[in-house]
Amino acid sequence: MSAVAEIKWTCLRELRRNLRSAKGIAMSVLFLLGGGAASLIYAAIAEIALRKDIPAEAIREQRQKVWENVYDDLGIGQYLSHAPLFFVAMFKALWWLIPFLTLMIGFEQVCADLQHRSIRYDVVRARRWSIVTGKSIAIWLEVSALVLGLNVFVWIVTMIRGDASFAVTLSWGGRLWLLNVVYIATWAGLTVLMSSLTRRPILALFMGLVVFSGFALGDLSTWALTKAAAVDPTWWASKLAPARYAFPGFYQQWVVTPKAPEMISGIVILLAFGAASTAAACWVVNRSDV
Repeated sequence: MSAVAEIKWTCLRELRRNLRSAKGIAMSVLFLLGGGAASLIYAAIAEIALRKDIPAEAIREQRQKVWENVYDDLGIGQYLSHAPLFFVAMFKALWWLIPFLTLMIGFEQVCADLQHRSIRYDVVRARRWSIVTGKSIAIWLEVSALVLGLNVFVWIVTMIRGDASFAVTLSWGGRLWLLNVVYIATWAGLTVLMSSLTRRPILALFMGLVVFSGFALGDLSTWALTKAAAVDPTWWASKLAPARYAFPGFYQQWVVTPKAPEMISGIVILLAFGAASTAAACWVVNRSDV
């Protein structure tokens, strides 16, 4: 059997197993409830704006000011001002939640097989790296599908309320969801890597929480250092500011920019993060005694 076929069958098997498990069902329900809650929040905010009878152009200008304050590049603020506000807000919220949601879904994918040595039966018919790669892709697809379900709730409410046309909803909603899908690839690879480092699922979960929290804190810290360096380039913070490139969260500003070279670079880097992490997990499993 070819490596591609091994990856495909491993991926399909993991998707069926995860979606049928109690954890998979619970996470699906949680995401659907999250979509419902987000829709209610959006409807409430939209209703307040409607009661104040704010002109559409004024709303767009306010959106532009909000995103200009959030992102350093003023062009991003102008670009995102044409998108429904709640779509972008949900995109940013998911950017912080995706690492931990991915970890909760996939932390035991590899270590459970190592713990019970069930992987021995798989490696007789498939390559170890094919199995690990298939598991990483399965996590990626599962989380992407769950995030899509969450987004669809808000899209439907937006169209029912008439706040955006079908074309605008599909264009901006689909675009931001696809950017989240790229980001999920990074954390699917890192989740598989955490899972491959130990035979105990609870330890894999703990290590993942520590490492992923470290990434989040590092991203916030380097963002603050970058702001400080912009105010005073001679300050010592300017020497540490380039460390922000090591954190996946930094590339949010790259992928939402209207500038094609930066957007493509950000997408490629995030996918490279996921591919490198998966490759590292494959190397660890290849060296493991199963």
